[in-house]
Amino acid sequence: MLRTEIVRGVANLLAAVDSSNVLDVIERVYRELTRQSGEVKIPEVLDCYQKFMLAYNSTFSNVERQVMKALDVGEFADAEWWSVVIATASGGPKSPDAATMIAHPLYRLRFAVDYLPNVITLLKRDTDPDIRALQAEIYAGGNRPGHMILILPEEGGKFSSPMRVASAIEAVSLLYEAFAELNVQSTTDLVLNSCDSGLDKVFEFRGLNDVIEKVKGLLLDLWDNVIYYRDKRFADRMEMSARNLRVLSDIAGLEEKNLLQKERAELLRRKFMAGTTKFFETGSSIPEMNKFSTYLPRNLLAPKETLLLQGRGGERRRHREGQDAGPDPQGP
Repeated sequence: MLRTEIVRGVANLLAAVDSSNVLDVIERVYRELTRQSGEVKIPEVLDCYQKFMLAYNSTFSNVERQVMKALDVGEFADAEWWSVVIATASGGPKSPDAATMIAHPLYRLRFAVDYLPNVITLLKRDTDPDIRALQAEIYAGGNRPGHMILILPEEGGKFSSPMRVASAIEAVSLLYEAFAELNVQSTTDLVLNSCDSGLDKVFEFRGLNDVIEKVKGLLLDLWDNVIYYRDKRFADRMEMSARNLRVLSDIAGLEEKNLLQKERAELLRRKFMAGTTKFFETGSSIPEMNKFSTYLPRNLLAPKETLLLQGRGGERRRHREGQDAGPDPQGP
């Protein structure tokens, strides 16, 4: 999971616990069960059960559910466990181990509620926006002025080589510089604001708003071309998608009108082509691509195989298993 996913998942879980009042109610059920004067009424139990399960079924994603599993509080989403709680609160027949069944998840959730807010503060960075806003930007194509998200998908047990990460970042830098030079603006305002990793690697850039928007526009233009030439083989699709960008036509038009010197026009063309090619070769994408197409960028913008490495324990393990004897010269 991404760091931002973990923060969001924990925050959503804590919000559901708070809004349903489940922790207070279950604590009183337990105190009454152990004769510590809990004084709880069955309508309260049913109400908090309904509220928590509504949040679980309607607002929790797989992230929140994985967080619950990791914290070992899955009982709070288990109907059988709730039946024990409700039976206990109603004064009906009690399971002989009801106290233990209720106490263990209750203590674990109490610990989580007491300490997880502090964990969230450790995971969040000063440069992070509101966590929900950042999640929307990563997965739904949000659009904060002057910011751009770059995604490097990683699947099938393969991971990015250092060359892939460096080339992807350089692609954004080249395109930003090219637009800034074309519009006679500062080329030194682009910064790598934050990075994250989980299933994918995610980089957030910040720069001049109008230049960032032009970079996004070019990449969406590239994405349109990729879809159009999707039936071509990789090398042809890459070349044809890059050479049919609108910005190259714009440069040619300025050159014809003598508004751009021939040498400068050629340098800009090379920089745009280099940046676009690196973006394509690394299998990079931006969230906005998901908003305007039914095609998935991770399918049509797959990186070159040479930029991906097999995860640890994959190829090497199979190699060792095929040997009769002798140590692996590369180590374990």
